[in-house]
Amino acid sequence: MATRLLWLLSGISFVVLLGVGIVVPLLPVYARSLGATATQVGLIFTCFSLSRTIFTPVMGMIAERRELKVFILTGLFLYAGIALTYIWAGSPQALIVIRTFHGMASACVLPLAMSYIALIAEKGKEGAFIGSFNSALFLGMGAGPLLGGVITEALGIHAAFVCLSIFSFISGLLTFFFVPPMKSSGQGVPSFSLRAIAHYSPMAGLLLFRVISALGRGSLFAFIPLLAARAGLNLLQVGILISTNIFITGLLQRPFGKMVTQGNLMTLIITGSLISAAALAGMPAGQGFWSFLAIGSIMGIGGAISIPASSVMAMEHGRTLGMTSSLGIFDAAWGVGMILGPVLMGIVADLSGIRGAFYAGGLVTALGTWLFFYISRKAGSMTR
Repeated sequence: MATRLLWLLSGISFVVLLGVGIVVPLLPVYARSLGATATQVGLIFTCFSLSRTIFTPVMGMIAERRELKVFILTGLFLYAGIALTYIWAGSPQALIVIRTFHGMASACVLPLAMSYIALIAEKGKEGAFIGSFNSALFLGMGAGPLLGGVITEALGIHAAFVCLSIFSFISGLLTFFFVPPMKSSGQGVPSFSLRAIAHYSPMAGLLLFRVISALGRGSLFAFIPLLAARAGLNLLQVGILISTNIFITGLLQRPFGKMVTQGNLMTLIITGSLISAAALAGMPAGQGFWSFLAIGSIMGIGGAISIPASSVMAMEHGRTLGMTSSLGIFDAAWGVGMILGPVLMGIVADLSGIRGAFYAGGLVTALGTWLFFYISRKAGSMTR
């Protein structure tokens, strides 16, 4: 039962991320066709991430001890409806509003689906369960842009929005008919607050680590096109670099997730994070396509090692603090890093050049890893 539900929820999440991935690369072009300025294009992306980041912990707190399936269904069917409104957006301002509501709907789906996984995970197999789920997310994220390009070339940009709507609706139907009702009752306290985090330093250390990890990955996605272009790579090669990084992280989540139950959570998190930090700082050493691909692949491996272990640690804290609340704010921490990363590293790039942004990103990631270790060790955080 648990394994069947794992694959069902992973499949549903894959379909949702596939639909989102189809649309995201097309939005700048679509926004420009509506007369958007460069600033408005940036706002269209930022408002989604900001809305999702704000509402994810809120939804986690609301959903604590309530029926999770209702929230997930609400998010999926909102997804399906909102996707169609992109077609009728007549201005950049309308797109900004649509993306804001889209981010709110997103807060109802993936974080709560992860809570489902945490609640059904078999004892001793938490890493394998969360690794499988994360694999679906990364693979959907990576495959979406490729499929989006094919659909747009064949049927036009509006067809991509229709596909997002259809995929979300299908996911909603699958959830309605096949996902059983479940509450997080009995999993920790009935509510979660920033005060609770401050008094539970292992979770605070983990959230700091999560923000720093996302900051590094956000810096990679934002500036690798510029660094690679200086080395003579074309846009296709840049796309392959980013997709390869995502696919490697996704494909290796389950194998490394299985290792979580065999060793020390702290060791896996720190090892993976330091590998990612070294790869990020080493990115300017790339001289051509193959060297960039190798470095990006190493960074992907680092993420595959640390992400399942950190997710399991969040699940463990959730048993004390409340599962949906803990995983909601754990997910929001990633959003904070993805928002801040490009901005902060952009400032560094303006001051010291593109290479400096990668050096700074690697240094910050390594420093954040050390702070996580220090806080967790001082608090006596659990190990395996």
